[in-house]
Amino acid sequence: MNTHTWNLEQLKNQLSKRKEVKAWIVTEDHIQRRERYFMTQTEKVLEKVIVDQDRNVHSRAISLNLFVHLETAGRQGEITKKLFPSLPLENQLDLAIEAARQTDHQAWDLPTTVPTNLPEVRTADPEISEDVNHVMEKITTRIQTTVHKKRESSFNSAELFLSVFHRQLHLSNGLNHRSSQSRIYFETAFSHSEMGKDGKAHSDEYMNTQWSVHLKNLDLEKVIEETSDYANHSLQVLKPQTGKYAVIIGADVLSTLLNEQISQLSAFNAYNGLPFSKPGREFIPESKGELLSITLDPTLEYSANTTAISEQGLAQLPLKLVDQNMVIATSADKQYGDYLGILPTTSRGNLVVEAGKMTYQELTRHVPQVIEILQFSGLFSDPNSGTFSSEIRLARHFNNETGKITYLKGGSLSGSIVENFKNLRLSKSRVNRVHFSSDNIYGQGYYGPEYALLSNVSIVG
Repeated sequence: MNTHTWNLEQLKNQLSKRKEVKAWIVTEDHIQRRERYFMTQTEKVLEKVIVDQDRNVHSRAISLNLFVHLETAGRQGEITKKLFPSLPLENQLDLAIEAARQTDHQAWDLPTTVPTNLPEVRTADPEISEDVNHVMEKITTRIQTTVHKKRESSFNSAELFLSVFHRQLHLSNGLNHRSSQSRIYFETAFSHSEMGKDGKAHSDEYMNTQWSVHLKNLDLEKVIEETSDYANHSLQVLKPQTGKYAVIIGADVLSTLLNEQISQLSAFNAYNGLPFSKPGREFIPESKGELLSITLDPTLEYSANTTAISEQGLAQLPLKLVDQNMVIATSADKQYGDYLGILPTTSRGNLVVEAGKMTYQELTRHVPQVIEILQFSGLFSDPNSGTFSSEIRLARHFNNETGKITYLKGGSLSGSIVENFKNLRLSKSRVNRVHFSSDNIYGQGYYGPEYALLSNVSIVG
């Protein structure tokens, strides 16, 4: 039987007693996660959607960001370590302190005061937080009802994950802060089969995903219908012809590209010698299209990077970074603000991008040849150079000279924000998008144009 247990108060007391410890940040996460996997089962010739696997997972994680004094003036040791309540506390702290002493960083300080009157933010769907099991049953019914509709393509599978993250943040300056966040992940796949001109049966599968924080933003019915429709067209495709095209991308791709590009407006980039655009510069050099206006908004309700406070103990408020294509602010946390000798600003938040002037139909007819990317095979982008590329999983070609619409598959697309955003056109309609990844506890949030039209994008067939 394991006899070693300790709590956060004991951890904080131990840290406060260690003279070699300069400061610390402790986070504790409790996560409840429900997972369901769906498949089809044939009963008396009829196919029905059934739950193939059903899991309920609870987890707890404690992380310590530790700062220790070093003998050299202006330097400090830093390390982040996972701590385990099932192991002796003092031994874990001894090892963490010794590991931190082996590092050498420029010194910086946590805020000396605890912020008050923090903004009220909405980060967790009340219905999911109250009863995640009830919501799982509710969404399961929606999936089964939508999938059972008659269609040409065949349902293959689906996945539904519901999570609630409860976080406690404790700083050595006395800050104690609690927050929660709900997350929804939905994935579905459909396939289509038909006889080819060669007399052989051909089939292809199309998969689609969606993340959400609140049920109101989970449009799984639309995801299912689009996936089914695109599966129907997955065999009726041509390869694109090599050339340069006007290309429509959706909000998910636009969110990814812009979330990476704004790293060039951060104090982190400025300090580390990475590409940095200071206030007064153009965000897109020599832009002649619609001029971007971008705000980093940590208060946007039910989004991926919504928070009242940063992990370094600073209140987070909306910060306009770009106004009509001009950079007007630098995003700086406490660490890199100290390094550069500037006041810290908002360092976390969701991208809010002002709407454009065109409808989706106007975007598709803006020039004689327009290609709309429906799905990439995998988008590769570089936040430092602004370049991006991918194979084309499925696209739609609008030939406005003949009025013909053709589906495309294969070939590759490559471009650059600096070059292909110069004649940018944005849709009037705006949508919420969120995305989470396993390598970052914070997600990417976006509220902005549903579509963007890029110019002179290179496509190789």
